Amino acid sequence: MKRYICFGLPALLLAASLVLASCASVNSGESAQRNGEQDGEKSAEDMHGSRMMMGSFDEEKPFDLQFIDQMIIHHQGAIMSAETMVAGSERSELRQLSENIQKSQADQIEQMRTWREQWYPGAEPTFEMDPAQMNEMMGDEHMQEMMGSDAADAMFLRMMIPHHQSAIDMSEQALDRAEHPELKELAQQIIDEQSAEIELMEGYLEKIDAANGA
Repeated sequence: MKRYICFGLPALLLAASLVLASCASVNSGESAQRNGEQDGEKSAEDMHGSRMMMGSFDEEKPFDLQFIDQMIIHHQGAIMSAETMVAGSERSELRQLSENIQKSQADQIEQMRTWREQWYPGAEPTFEMDPAQMNEMMGDEHMQEMMGSDAADAMFLRMMIPHHQSAIDMSEQALDRAEHPELKELAQQIIDEQSAEIELMEGYLEKIDAANGA
């Protein structure tokens, strides 16, 4: 399977890069290669209010609680990007992908929130992201003009592939470290679903690149 690395994006695409920011956070070997590493680390601290990066877990806090908090935010980023960038794509396969991502990950978010209330009632958030800047940039006129274009479709795929891979990497940790068997089952579901979607997205991206002579 191909591995994709997230690199710095222009200001126009800041919103999409923020909602998918975790794609370069899980694998330290990949994140160390991205452009503007120091700026990226500072941005992560600003967004999360913590030095903890997505995919990193504090040994002094329950793993399952941290996994739930991080995966909910991770899924929310995928849903927002799918809805904003490719839900209106001219390509039926990308519209279907958007629908699948939104449905599956919204259902998983609801399940994780239920578990959180049952297992850790009243627990403070272990991971947070401020959506204000993302929402502001999603309304950028130039970015809205790009929606439905080859550029937007390809950009979505190039960012969503590593974003999915980071969810897989987090879920593989859960298979070994999660306390609750229900969470391990969810982790395996995430691995299976998103691995299959990565293969689809790689194929879609290859077709777009071929059509554009890339």
